[in-house]
Amino acid sequence: MMDVNRDFQDEDAQFASLKKAFKRGFDAFEASLGFNSSVIAFAVGIGTYFSWPREPSVVIVSGLILFLGLLWLVAQRRFWVGASVFWLIVLVGLGVGRGVWHTAAVDDPRLPSFERTYRIEGWVSAIEKSGKSERYVVETHAIRGLTKDDMPTRLRIRVTKAPEPPILAGDTINWLVAAKAPPSAVVPGGYNSAQAAYFRGTGGFGFGYGAPEQQTDVELGGMDAVKRAVVRWRYGIADRVMATAPSATAGLQAALMTGVRRFIPTAQTENLRVAGLAHILAISGLHMALLAGGTYSAMTFCLACILPLSRRYDVRKFAAFTAICAASFYLVLSGASVATQRAWVMSTIFFLAIILDRRAVSMRSVSVAAFVTLALHPESLISVGFQMSFAAVAALVAVYQAWQSWRPAYTQRGPIRRGVDFFASLSVTSLVAGFATGLFALFHFNRFAQYGFVGNLLAMPVFSLFVMPLAVVSLLAMPFGLDAVPLKLMGMALEPILTAAEWVAGWPGAMIYIGAAPDWVLPTYSLGFIALCMGRGWIRLFGLSIVFIAFLGWNTASKPDLRISDTGKVAFWAVPENGPEDSGGKPVLMVGSRRPDRYGREQFAQRAGLSDVDWAPYADKIAQCDALACRAKIGDWQVSILKHPSEVPEECMASDLVILAVRSAGPIARRNCSAVLVDEKSLRETGALDVYLKEHITTKAARPSKEKRRPWD
Repeated sequence: MMDVNRDFQDEDAQFASLKKAFKRGFDAFEASLGFNSSVIAFAVGIGTYFSWPREPSVVIVSGLILFLGLLWLVAQRRFWVGASVFWLIVLVGLGVGRGVWHTAAVDDPRLPSFERTYRIEGWVSAIEKSGKSERYVVETHAIRGLTKDDMPTRLRIRVTKAPEPPILAGDTINWLVAAKAPPSAVVPGGYNSAQAAYFRGTGGFGFGYGAPEQQTDVELGGMDAVKRAVVRWRYGIADRVMATAPSATAGLQAALMTGVRRFIPTAQTENLRVAGLAHILAISGLHMALLAGGTYSAMTFCLACILPLSRRYDVRKFAAFTAICAASFYLVLSGASVATQRAWVMSTIFFLAIILDRRAVSMRSVSVAAFVTLALHPESLISVGFQMSFAAVAALVAVYQAWQSWRPAYTQRGPIRRGVDFFASLSVTSLVAGFATGLFALFHFNRFAQYGFVGNLLAMPVFSLFVMPLAVVSLLAMPFGLDAVPLKLMGMALEPILTAAEWVAGWPGAMIYIGAAPDWVLPTYSLGFIALCMGRGWIRLFGLSIVFIAFLGWNTASKPDLRISDTGKVAFWAVPENGPEDSGGKPVLMVGSRRPDRYGREQFAQRAGLSDVDWAPYADKIAQCDALACRAKIGDWQVSILKHPSEVPEECMASDLVILAVRSAGPIARRNCSAVLVDEKSLRETGALDVYLKEHITTKAARPSKEKRRPWD
């Protein structure tokens, strides 16, 4: 009996030892979880909401969050292993809930999905460039034929005839327009303008019949009056810059100072994009950091020169408060877009840390800024601007924290070493930020500026040291009428940047294109990237392996062979024997006619990793056509493109894929068709289709099915 008791005691001791070891391991894991992990869990919840196949119920989500919260409280009181994991699960649920509640809160009336003519009245809140013309964002007062409850708050209308005299931002107009609800993505997995418009409160896109008529301003109350006054102030400054600055650079100067980009020449925009300098055009973290950081440095220097003040007080705190005011001023001046709000939050947290004697540059500051941004605008998580901005900041903080641990102190360096370190830090910043943002741009746009590092290295010293400081001086001098000289100097500083961008953009292969990745690759890569930047030790190794898996998964993507637009226009890849002489064996996009579905076909080619694609008619080259139908052999598959429903039975017997866009095939023909049949009725449901002609014919729709549609679809 004593031996049996001794055996039980030994087993209890072993179990207690194992329990202590497990607890130590879990405590170490728990210690690694902190505020950063909480923000990541919250973001995962928001991402889960937007990737969910259908809209979750507010009641169900609220009940689930309450249940998870109670579970966390129980775990915190009863479970010896700790409650950190339960807390992270609660935050994931809160992220889902924040997405649901925000989507319900911003819901606004939209126009029907079919185009109709409307007589609208409202005031112009923005004037944007749209190809060779312009478009107005109109805050509506009245729309003939719609009640107040059914009237969208905002419309975006393209100008087809320039008004005379010109319409200015803030003017009230009366306009006959053709408009409909914002369209969904034109390619599966592509940019969804309907979703973006939903969260901006834009209820319709369209074009105007003739020029808009200017009317007497309608009296606005409250915040609407303030908003119109700010719009007029911003566009007034942009017009003043255009009248005063050098003509070659005035458009870019106006964009940098006010966020109004309608005056930038198309050639300049394209050169900056190809040279990897497109971030200069978007008012975001770079501009906010240069303006607020420059203000902070200048104020610190000026206050430090006042010896009685600097000896008694920490003048950095006064300078930090001034920098927050400058950043807030620039936020309003630049239009307060979501990207600019995100930059303002991050810069404000940075300077508040200085005021509160906390560490300013840290990963926690990045997490706080991300949390505030996601709490205010959860939809920004899936935007390329949010991803690129925080990717750049997180990568830079991680790299510079490592750099600070081994470089010599600032006081130990002479002037030459300081100059070398300035350009070295600039090079590292350009390399790290360019690499971090370039990969996300590759995911979203399927293109990468191959010489972006060189372009940034040539341009950013001038931009940082001269362009933005001169922009601040110009704004300060403008109320006194002394802005002509600083604006001219600012234009002179921009000229070498534009020259460098044009030079780099002209290099062979400056922009490379890669095919679109599977849908799961981007979130997988994002989690690996976050672990690599924010983690420690084995967590970074884990993140690196996740990034590696994401890139391996990219290779599993297959290129669609054929595109069917939502209006039934067909395009497919081929290497025609009698095609264009300069095709050189490259795939050519075979089309019925060149004009329809131009934007959709460009997106189709871009997501296939191809640029400057030749278009050629498939009739009489790849396809055999008559008055009723066309037949084409694509690989091993026979495809029929019909012009009349009478040919459906015959083509269903002769082909593998039958496309009828002019009408519905009818229930009997659809039921008896042995081929894959796509007709007008199915295209209304699915939108555009990507077709894969592999072992089997498979299709991928740009629009979810009716039962899976979200509020913005």
